[in-house]
Amino acid sequence: MKKTFCYVCSVIICMSMLVMTSCKNTGAVKEAAEKAVQAGAIKLGPVGEATAMTVDDEALVCEITADTLFMNDANVDKSLVARYMAIELLRTNPDLFNLVLDNELGLKGNLKLKSGENVDVQVGAEDLRAFNTQVAGASGNFATILLPIYNQYLNGQGAKEIGEGLTLKKVQVKGTQEQFMVDVDEKVNFDDLKRNLYAVKDDAEKKIDLVKEYVGMALPLIAQMNYSMVFRYANKAGNETFLETTPEEINAYLNK
Repeated sequence: MKKTFCYVCSVIICMSMLVMTSCKNTGAVKEAAEKAVQAGAIKLGPVGEATAMTVDDEALVCEITADTLFMNDANVDKSLVARYMAIELLRTNPDLFNLVLDNELGLKGNLKLKSGENVDVQVGAEDLRAFNTQVAGASGNFATILLPIYNQYLNGQGAKEIGEGLTLKKVQVKGTQEQFMVDVDEKVNFDDLKRNLYAVKDDAEKKIDLVKEYVGMALPLIAQMNYSMVFRYANKAGNETFLETTPEEINAYLNK
């Protein structure tokens, strides 16, 4: 009888410990999130602004108005956006971010696009912790993590039409440049193309406006790496020209 009683007590104690250790203090996360939002919309960099936050059993859920400069349609790389969202929350509100980690929660984002469409992105609790470790290991230089992901995503899309007779074939980092390789159809008058590019070579805003739809969320990453952005145009006849945007021009554009 005594052994049975001790066994029952042990089971109860173990179960209590399991309940205590597995219990998430979502109340503390919710309270911190509410306070953060009360202070105003939370800037999440190129992702947009978090205008409301709630907590479910799995994650901190952010309602986000997307930044149309970087995301103007539903065809976005959800993996990249989710990591950006995590990084920007870490940068803007590290206390809330650490509460999310400590309570083994993930992060969800409901992005409201200008078109009216919604895009849902998510980073699970384990992935969020692993990603946090990556960022710490990179001494906060998140571009070293995200830019390769972005380039891999673009290259995985295959050839992409970026204008009449212009096809984006490849994106790569070469030295201190983020290079976009563009094939020019033989039907395109190459001299006209060169003249059009030359006309904007000294106007950073026009240069970036020409390509921002295809550069998207990579622009802040290129800026953090202090790279220049180069679009190289070439046709099968061997003609080649390029349009370069310097790090100074990129930073001025992002900070205007």
